[in-house]
Amino acid sequence: MKKLLLIPILFVAALPSGAPRADSFIHPSDVARQMQAKFKALKGYQADFSLSIKDTNKTRVSSGVATYGEGGKLNFTFSQPAGDVIVSNGQMLYVYVARLKAVGKQPLKNKDKDGKSLYSAGTAEGLSNLFRRYHYRFDKPEQPRETDGGKYYILELKEKEITGGYDKITLLVETESYLIHKMRASSPSGRSVELTFSNIKLNPVIDAKLFQFKEPDNVKIVDNPLTTE
Repeated sequence: MKKLLLIPILFVAALPSGAPRADSFIHPSDVARQMQAKFKALKGYQADFSLSIKDTNKTRVSSGVATYGEGGKLNFTFSQPAGDVIVSNGQMLYVYVARLKAVGKQPLKNKDKDGKSLYSAGTAEGLSNLFRRYHYRFDKPEQPRETDGGKYYILELKEKEITGGYDKITLLVETESYLIHKMRASSPSGRSVELTFSNIKLNPVIDAKLFQFKEPDNVKIVDNPLTTE
Protein backbone atom coordinates (compact mmCIF):
# COMPACT_ATOMS: atom_id res chain seq x y z
CA MET A 1 0.00 0.00 0.00
CA LYS A 2 2.84 2.43 0.79
CA LYS A 3 4.03 2.12 -2.82
CA LEU A 4 0.70 3.51 -4.00
CA LEU A 5 0.86 6.33 -1.45
CA LEU A 6 3.89 7.87 -3.14
CA ILE A 7 1.92 8.48 -6.36
CA PRO A 8 0.00 11.63 -5.27
CA ILE A 9 3.25 13.19 -4.07
CA LEU A 10 4.98 12.53 -7.39
CA PHE A 11 1.91 13.62 -9.32
CA VAL A 12 1.95 17.13 -7.90
CA ALA A 13 5.51 17.67 -9.02
CA ALA A 14 4.39 16.68 -12.51
CA LEU A 15 1.60 19.23 -12.83
CA PRO A 16 1.93 21.84 -15.57
CA SER A 17 4.18 24.84 -15.42
CA GLY A 18 4.09 28.17 -17.14
CA ALA A 19 5.38 30.02 -20.08
CA PRO A 20 8.87 31.39 -20.69
CA ARG A 21 9.79 31.04 -24.37
CA ALA A 22 11.75 27.91 -25.20
CA ASP A 23 14.24 29.92 -27.31
CA SER A 24 15.11 32.43 -24.55
CA PHE A 25 17.53 32.02 -21.67
CA ILE A 26 15.92 30.33 -18.72
CA HIS A 27 17.21 29.51 -15.26
CA PRO A 28 16.03 26.49 -13.22
CA SER A 29 14.44 28.88 -10.73
CA ASP A 30 12.31 30.32 -13.56
CA VAL A 31 10.91 26.85 -14.19
CA ALA A 32 10.13 26.30 -10.51
CA ARG A 33 8.50 29.71 -10.19
CA GLN A 34 6.32 29.23 -13.26
CA MET A 35 5.28 25.73 -12.14
CA GLN A 36 3.96 27.08 -8.86
CA ALA A 37 2.15 30.02 -10.48
CA LYS A 38 0.47 27.75 -13.04
CA PHE A 39 -0.57 25.23 -10.41
CA LYS A 40 -2.27 27.90 -8.32
CA ALA A 41 -4.36 28.94 -11.34
CA LEU A 42 -5.13 25.40 -12.54
CA LYS A 43 -8.77 24.28 -12.28
CA GLY A 44 -8.31 20.71 -13.43
CA TYR A 45 -5.97 18.25 -15.12
CA GLN A 46 -6.30 14.76 -16.57
CA ALA A 47 -3.77 12.42 -18.17
CA ASP A 48 -2.94 8.79 -18.77
CA PHE A 49 -0.11 7.63 -16.55
CA SER A 50 2.30 4.73 -16.38
CA LEU A 51 4.33 3.92 -13.29
CA SER A 52 7.31 1.61 -12.89
CA ILE A 53 8.69 0.80 -9.43
CA LYS A 54 11.97 -1.11 -9.31
CA ASP A 55 13.45 -2.62 -6.18
CA THR A 56 16.67 -4.63 -5.99
CA ASN A 57 15.42 -7.60 -7.96
CA LYS A 58 11.80 -6.88 -8.81
CA THR A 59 9.95 -4.43 -11.07
CA ARG A 60 6.25 -3.60 -10.80
CA VAL A 61 4.43 -1.75 -13.57
CA SER A 62 1.04 -0.06 -13.31
CA SER A 63 -1.04 2.31 -15.40
CA GLY A 64 -4.32 4.17 -15.55
CA VAL A 65 -5.84 7.66 -15.61
CA ALA A 66 -4.89 10.48 -13.23
CA THR A 67 -7.27 13.37 -12.52
CA TYR A 68 -6.66 16.53 -10.48
CA GLY A 69 -9.30 18.98 -9.27
CA GLU A 70 -8.93 22.38 -7.67
CA GLY A 71 -8.48 22.29 -3.90
CA GLY A 72 -6.19 19.28 -3.73
CA LYS A 73 -8.68 16.76 -5.18
CA LEU A 74 -7.11 13.70 -6.78
CA ASN A 75 -8.21 10.48 -8.45
CA PHE A 76 -5.97 7.72 -9.76
CA THR A 77 -8.00 4.95 -11.38
CA PHE A 78 -5.83 1.99 -12.26
CA SER A 79 -6.35 -0.22 -15.28
CA GLN A 80 -3.30 -2.22 -14.22
CA PRO A 81 -3.71 -3.57 -11.60
CA ALA A 82 -7.43 -3.32 -12.29
CA GLY A 83 -9.57 -2.16 -9.39
CA ASP A 84 -6.99 -0.15 -7.47
CA VAL A 85 -7.98 3.46 -6.77
CA ILE A 86 -6.44 6.47 -5.05
CA VAL A 87 -8.89 9.26 -4.18
CA SER A 88 -8.58 12.53 -2.29
CA ASN A 89 -11.35 15.04 -1.64
CA GLY A 90 -8.77 17.54 -0.38
CA GLN A 91 -9.40 16.59 3.24
CA MET A 92 -8.86 12.83 3.29
CA LEU A 93 -6.72 10.54 1.14
CA TYR A 94 -8.03 7.03 0.39
CA VAL A 95 -5.96 4.22 -1.12
CA TYR A 96 -7.85 1.09 -2.13
CA VAL A 97 -5.83 -2.03 -3.01
CA ALA A 98 -8.20 -4.50 -4.62
CA ARG A 99 -6.11 -7.66 -4.18
CA LEU A 100 -5.69 -6.97 -0.45
CA LYS A 101 -9.29 -5.82 -0.01
CA ALA A 102 -7.88 -2.99 2.10
CA VAL A 103 -8.37 0.77 2.28
CA GLY A 104 -5.80 3.19 3.68
CA LYS A 105 -7.25 6.42 5.11
CA GLN A 106 -5.03 9.43 5.74
CA PRO A 107 -6.16 12.90 6.91
CA LEU A 108 -4.42 15.59 4.88
CA LYS A 109 -4.76 18.41 7.40
CA ASN A 110 -2.42 17.07 10.08
CA LYS A 111 0.24 19.61 11.08
CA ASP A 112 3.90 19.15 11.82
CA LYS A 113 5.81 20.91 14.60
CA ASP A 114 6.13 24.02 12.43
CA GLY A 115 2.40 24.15 11.80
CA LYS A 116 2.63 23.12 8.16
CA SER A 117 0.46 20.46 6.57
CA LEU A 118 2.29 17.13 6.61
CA TYR A 119 0.69 15.60 3.52
CA SER A 120 -0.29 18.51 1.33
CA ALA A 121 0.59 16.57 -1.79
CA GLY A 122 -2.44 17.80 -3.69
CA THR A 123 -1.96 21.52 -3.03
CA ALA A 124 0.15 24.45 -4.16
CA GLU A 125 1.76 24.24 -0.73
CA GLY A 126 2.84 20.69 -1.51
CA LEU A 127 4.49 21.78 -4.74
CA SER A 128 6.28 24.64 -3.00
CA ASN A 129 7.50 22.20 -0.35
CA LEU A 130 9.07 20.07 -3.06
CA PHE A 131 11.33 22.91 -4.20
CA ARG A 132 12.08 23.90 -0.61
CA ARG A 133 13.13 20.35 0.29
CA TYR A 134 15.31 19.81 -2.79
CA HIS A 135 18.23 21.59 -4.42
CA TYR A 136 17.55 21.76 -8.16
CA ARG A 137 19.50 22.52 -11.32
CA PHE A 138 19.66 21.58 -15.00
CA ASP A 139 21.42 18.26 -15.49
CA LYS A 140 23.68 19.72 -18.22
CA PRO A 141 24.34 23.23 -19.59
CA GLU A 142 22.74 22.34 -22.94
CA GLN A 143 19.02 23.04 -22.51
CA PRO A 144 16.63 22.00 -23.89
CA ARG A 145 17.77 18.66 -25.31
CA GLU A 146 16.43 15.93 -27.54
CA THR A 147 15.74 12.79 -25.50
CA ASP A 148 13.03 10.22 -24.89
CA GLY A 149 11.37 11.02 -28.22
CA GLY A 150 11.00 14.76 -27.59
CA LYS A 151 12.70 18.01 -26.65
CA TYR A 152 12.84 18.73 -22.92
CA TYR A 153 14.36 20.81 -20.18
CA ILE A 154 15.87 18.34 -17.75
CA LEU A 155 15.93 19.24 -14.06
CA GLU A 156 17.82 17.33 -11.38
CA LEU A 157 16.62 17.61 -7.78
CA LYS A 158 18.62 16.48 -4.75
CA GLU A 159 17.20 16.30 -1.24
CA LYS A 160 18.66 18.92 1.10
CA GLU A 161 18.30 16.78 4.23
CA ILE A 162 18.32 12.98 4.07
CA THR A 163 14.96 11.59 5.23
CA GLY A 164 15.18 8.03 3.97
CA GLY A 165 12.78 8.78 1.13
CA TYR A 166 13.51 9.71 -2.48
CA ASP A 167 16.75 11.67 -2.36
CA LYS A 168 17.11 12.25 -6.11
CA ILE A 169 14.50 13.24 -8.71
CA THR A 170 14.83 13.96 -12.42
CA LEU A 171 12.13 15.88 -14.33
CA LEU A 172 11.69 15.99 -18.11
CA VAL A 173 9.81 19.23 -18.86
CA GLU A 174 8.25 19.85 -22.27
CA THR A 175 9.63 22.99 -23.93
CA GLU A 176 6.39 24.24 -25.51
CA SER A 177 3.79 23.52 -22.84
CA TYR A 178 6.07 23.33 -19.79
CA LEU A 179 4.31 20.15 -18.71
CA ILE A 180 6.19 17.31 -17.05
CA HIS A 181 6.49 14.42 -19.47
CA LYS A 182 8.41 12.12 -17.15
CA MET A 183 9.69 11.94 -13.59
CA ARG A 184 12.35 9.60 -12.25
CA ALA A 185 13.06 9.24 -8.53
CA SER A 186 15.49 7.09 -6.55
CA SER A 187 16.16 6.32 -2.90
CA PRO A 188 19.30 5.29 -0.99
CA SER A 189 17.73 1.86 -0.43
CA GLY A 190 17.99 1.15 -4.16
CA ARG A 191 14.35 1.70 -5.11
CA SER A 192 13.70 3.67 -8.28
CA VAL A 193 10.45 5.02 -9.68
CA GLU A 194 9.55 6.26 -13.15
CA LEU A 195 6.25 8.10 -13.70
CA THR A 196 5.21 9.10 -17.24
CA PHE A 197 2.22 11.17 -18.39
CA SER A 198 0.59 11.24 -21.82
CA ASN A 199 -2.63 12.49 -23.48
CA ILE A 200 -2.68 15.46 -21.12
CA LYS A 201 -5.84 17.58 -20.90
CA LEU A 202 -5.94 20.89 -19.04
CA ASN A 203 -9.14 22.11 -17.39
CA PRO A 204 -11.39 19.33 -18.74
CA VAL A 205 -14.98 18.83 -17.58
CA ILE A 206 -14.62 16.57 -14.53
CA ASP A 207 -17.34 14.61 -12.74
CA ALA A 208 -17.21 15.65 -9.06
CA LYS A 209 -17.98 12.03 -8.10
CA LEU A 210 -14.42 11.11 -9.05
CA PHE A 211 -13.27 12.74 -5.82
CA GLN A 212 -15.81 11.00 -3.60
CA PHE A 213 -14.73 7.64 -2.22
CA LYS A 214 -17.24 5.08 -0.99
CA GLU A 215 -15.66 2.36 1.11
CA PRO A 216 -16.47 -1.08 -0.33
CA ASP A 217 -18.13 -3.61 1.95
CA ASN A 218 -16.05 -6.24 3.72
CA VAL A 219 -12.68 -4.48 3.44
CA LYS A 220 -9.97 -3.87 5.99
CA ILE A 221 -9.57 -0.21 7.01
CA VAL A 222 -6.02 0.96 7.76
CA ASP A 223 -5.95 4.38 9.43
CA ASN A 224 -3.02 6.77 9.00
CA PRO A 225 -0.72 4.56 6.87
CA LEU A 226 1.52 7.53 6.09
CA THR A 227 4.17 8.65 8.56
CA THR A 228 6.51 11.63 8.77
CA GLU A 229 9.58 9.40 8.65
